[in-house]
Amino acid sequence: MKKLLAVFFLVLLPSLAVTEEISDFGDYRSSTLVNKAWKALEDNDLEAVIAYTDKCLELYATPANDMQAGLTDYAVGTNENIFKYWALNDTGTALFILGEAYRNAGQYEQANQTYKRLINDYFYAQCWDPRGWFWKPAEAAQQQLIRYP
Repeated sequence: MKKLLAVFFLVLLPSLAVTEEISDFGDYRSSTLVNKAWKALEDNDLEAVIAYTDKCLELYATPANDMQAGLTDYAVGTNENIFKYWALNDTGTALFILGEAYRNAGQYEQANQTYKRLINDYFYAQCWDPRGWFWKPAEAAQQQLIRYP
């Protein structure tokens, strides 16, 4: 029992502290969490990226899974039609950001696991580029899969 408590304090407690430190989740909307994750990636703040991605998954994985299950291909048509899949799009994008953060930190195994989760669970996610088009996080993740020794 003492060993179990020691493991808790050594492994789990630091991750809880990170979540408490990153308490500004804004309005908790998926788009807000993704924007904060992008900023954290830009700042090279892996802990913040993890916190924002975890919160996005905690709140939006269920509707994202439902949206993914209802598709057999990428949503097409107007931007409005594609934006209807907001939970799927934001959850997939959050995982791509997390994969990038791990890759940038040299944590290649975690990056690959994250990219594979995106590919397997949220393949039809699409991300709006402010320059005026959608791109596909799972396809980008496939290109980022890293071979390591």
